[in-house]
Amino acid sequence: MSPTPRLPLAGALTLTLLLSACASSDVQYGKNPDTTNYGAPLEQAAESERAYQTQQLYGPVSHTNKKLAYSRVLSNEVAALNGVNTAIVMTTDQNAYVAIMIDNSATGTKRTGKETNNQGTNVGIYNVEKPLDDTMSSDKLNNGANNYETAVHHDLLTHRFKQTIAERIRMMQPQLLDVYISANRDFVNTMNNYAQESWKGQSLAPHLPQFNQLVEQVFGTAQLLPKP
Repeated sequence: MSPTPRLPLAGALTLTLLLSACASSDVQYGKNPDTTNYGAPLEQAAESERAYQTQQLYGPVSHTNKKLAYSRVLSNEVAALNGVNTAIVMTTDQNAYVAIMIDNSATGTKRTGKETNNQGTNVGIYNVEKPLDDTMSSDKLNNGANNYETAVHHDLLTHRFKQTIAERIRMMQPQLLDVYISANRDFVNTMNNYAQESWKGQSLAPHLPQFNQLVEQVFGTAQLLPKP
């Protein structure tokens, strides 16, 4: 009985890398920008029947979260959606807080133009203000230059875009009380820092007071009335 043929080590490694590259490509580039327009007109009823910040439709809210954890599963689910390049999802004892960066795989994700400066050259790719400096602080995921798009306020993200993200999260974790979504650059950078701590196996409990203060600033606590 002849022995089972084996790939040479170099060949096996090459095949593994190719398969990995294909899988990565499917995740990163498998979005069709021609099929998703989050800015399409909606019926009046659809505007109020939303899946994000639902509690604020009925009165003031409180961001007094008692637990904080990074969710790799939810982050990957949101990042796979059209329009989203990067997603960092933090879960608490009752809510999910989503930090995103926007890509070009969908239209109608924002109500205003770009706020990211993508005019850099080969030198100074991270900071067009300092063309001889290619460094970016390790605690930042986005500094506003040559990066994916952000939005200073969560209201600048369109309803359908946020609705799609919130529905995906609620499908995965239906027990959540509410979902909060922002592409604010400072929020994204801070959530990235928390995620890095989690990847190292560190508890996020020491960051909970700062986290609660930040999400209160980003999302507010006052009642948000439905749009007329």
